[in-house]
Amino acid sequence: MVKHYQHILLPLDGSPLAELALADAFAVAELSRAEITLLQVIPPIDHVIASEAEHPIFVDQQWEAKKALAREYLLSVCERVGCPDVTVHTAVEMGPAAETIIDYAHHHPIDLIVMATHGRSGLQRWVYGSVADKVLRGATQPILLVRAYPENPAKG
Repeated sequence: MVKHYQHILLPLDGSPLAELALADAFAVAELSRAEITLLQVIPPIDHVIASEAEHPIFVDQQWEAKKALAREYLLSVCERVGCPDVTVHTAVEMGPAAETIIDYAHHHPIDLIVMATHGRSGLQRWVYGSVADKVLRGATQPILLVRAYPENPAKG
């Protein structure tokens, strides 16, 4: 029996690595007739930024500016993918990446998370950590990890 997903979460950080999961996420969505939410997580803003001495830009204003840029990016991804058979939603959240992805999936009707990963192992994984690894360990939904660069690429 084939499982059909209803709502897929695809976290994107604006990098080409993260976008490698687009094709797989949309393929699963088309097969399952699922909806997709593209999520961008913005790191926490914990300080005041002064643009000019008498006109500081406070955290709320900085958040709104970053959120607008993130929405523009997510909409551009929707246009590039151009998949008319899939309903696509966008969301922008602020917080630590892995924890925010897990929290978003927990509080929304998500039944599959699709993410790209470097596929690091051993010391590299321990030193650099991995958002995908943290989500894998913390989320309750199934997760499809798309490896960015296979360890043994096929020759041909």
